[in-house]
Amino acid sequence: MLPIKAVILFKHGVGYFEREGIVHGDATIDLYFRTTEMNDVLKSLTVLDLAGGSIASMSYESTLSLEDQLKDLAIRLPNKNTLTALLSQIQGAPIAVDIGQKTIQGLVTGIETVQRQIQETVVEQIYISLLVEGTNLQSFDLLEAKQITLLDENLKKDLQHLLNVLMTTKKKDLKKLTIFLKGEGDRTINLSYIVAAPLWKTSYRLLLNDKSSLIQGWALVDNTQDEDWENVALSLVAGLPISFIHDLYSPRYQPRPVVKVKNELAYAPPKLEKALGDSSAEEELSLADLADDELSLSVEEKSGISTMNNSLASFGKLANSKFSAAERSVAIQTRTVEVGDLFHYEIANPVTVLRQQSALVPILQAPFNSNRVVIYNPEVRANNPLSAILFKNTTGLTLASGPMTVFEKGTYVGEAMLDLLKPNEEQLIPFSVELGCWVSIDPQSDKQDVHQVRIMHGSLYLYHYELEYKTYLINNNTEHALNFYLEHRFNQQWELIDTPEPIERTEHFYRFRFDVPSNKTKSFTVTECIEHETTYALANTSRKNLQVWLEKKYIDKKTLRALEGIVQLTEQITQIQHQIRAQETAIQAIFKNQERLRHNLQTLGNTEEERSLRERYITQLNHEEDQLAQYQADIETLTTQKNAAANNLHLQIKGIDYKAKL
Repeated sequence: MLPIKAVILFKHGVGYFEREGIVHGDATIDLYFRTTEMNDVLKSLTVLDLAGGSIASMSYESTLSLEDQLKDLAIRLPNKNTLTALLSQIQGAPIAVDIGQKTIQGLVTGIETVQRQIQETVVEQIYISLLVEGTNLQSFDLLEAKQITLLDENLKKDLQHLLNVLMTTKKKDLKKLTIFLKGEGDRTINLSYIVAAPLWKTSYRLLLNDKSSLIQGWALVDNTQDEDWENVALSLVAGLPISFIHDLYSPRYQPRPVVKVKNELAYAPPKLEKALGDSSAEEELSLADLADDELSLSVEEKSGISTMNNSLASFGKLANSKFSAAERSVAIQTRTVEVGDLFHYEIANPVTVLRQQSALVPILQAPFNSNRVVIYNPEVRANNPLSAILFKNTTGLTLASGPMTVFEKGTYVGEAMLDLLKPNEEQLIPFSVELGCWVSIDPQSDKQDVHQVRIMHGSLYLYHYELEYKTYLINNNTEHALNFYLEHRFNQQWELIDTPEPIERTEHFYRFRFDVPSNKTKSFTVTECIEHETTYALANTSRKNLQVWLEKKYIDKKTLRALEGIVQLTEQITQIQHQIRAQETAIQAIFKNQERLRHNLQTLGNTEEERSLRERYITQLNHEEDQLAQYQADIETLTTQKNAAANNLHLQIKGIDYKAKL
């Protein structure tokens, strides 16, 4: 197996492994992978012969179980009496048996056991029977045989395959992948693949001092494989490249339709006419033709992305020789895609991580200018701010997120969590509670009077401000001034007024900065306001509302007269609607009474009194029919009056446009 030379671990759960070594002539390379790794290996395995050879093929073990792999073999190897059981299974197979100085060839006819009495002990002797020269049956004591040679090539292959399968199944669910190489002399073989790997992690130490400060970064690497990483080139890459699992390892079968052959009578082969002239030769496409058409790709160097170029250095090791070797080894077309949002740490010195162990690898040590501050967020701690470092990333590297332990003058003072930080970005890193400072909050609110009035589109709008004040009272009981950062959760859609501008704004907080002298108390007030709107529909207002608006100076007298006309029309429309409803109520009463009269008419007989009553009912029905006609005519008249008043109201409302500031 070729040794591992380079390991690149990613933050999204995969590892890139590169192996390199020397082979001689036609050779094979065996690699072993867990079953769960085979899909990634088959998706990513790349083999390059860097010295003119070629890759003939690759083979890998089946996904079938041991029973399924052995079901087509005619022989088995039991755990006991292996030799006799094997010879019993190969009856009829040619073998050669060395007995003494002679070698006897024949066909196996069977195994027999003979019990013999030797003094007081019964001894079993095992004999093998052979058909020699096709005519003679001979038996030989199996214990006297020095060597038994299988002469059937197919039987040899089956036995070898059986042993290989049994050996492989004992390797903790490992699957063997074999690479067959063609070439001459000593050659360098480079191969690489991607498999699932634990995420690498980062942790930091922040060493604070009065004059200068230092940050140390360490990477935690886990080798969960069954192979040591000895003096490998280790790189650690962070980012979000696309990665997925695709099942290439399991066999796939496509169902096909079953077509039955129709039996027909045999007939003589037809005699076809000979074509006129010579037929044109069919064009053949060779691998060389494909090679001539290969797409040549280049990676253009760009300024400002040296970090990204370095992060891909491990992939680009021996890039020129690999590219030419790829052309010679496997004649295919390739295309590369550059991903620009990755950053990496390339470990300068070789790293050794033993199998099933982990390592702590230094990745960063750089000075920086520390700025001690305190930061207060009432949602984090209600009464005290937190001691923090205003950290600016001057390392030139992108710092991955991870825990940070803070030391000041050699003493442990707290811990923090560093978020992802690009070069030259700043981050506040709180690491302990500042108990020498006490903060209290006095919240207040105020609803101000209407400051603007607007009439348009048939409505009156009143605008007023609502204010919220939050006063932070900060007591600094320490012997040094505090560089104070205050985080205030802002109200969405509210505006900041009468307050110093924050130095920055986060997703949910304003962040203010100011100094608090030692042994002093400082107050800081944050004022926010929002404008509320109250709406009144002019068509639904009343004379009482008009008087209130006039008294509060929301409207002037000219607007009052226009609104009084609207109120008068509104009252007129309301009165007409009442009259229409009264007429409709009367009609419903007549309908109900007529229903009663018609019911009574149906029950009357032919007596004189009943005939008189029938005439009375009929007279009343005729009178009510006249009333119904009059009511319906009145409703039509009132509806016409209401529609006219409504149109007039609409025109008057539309004509009012008023705006005033109070």
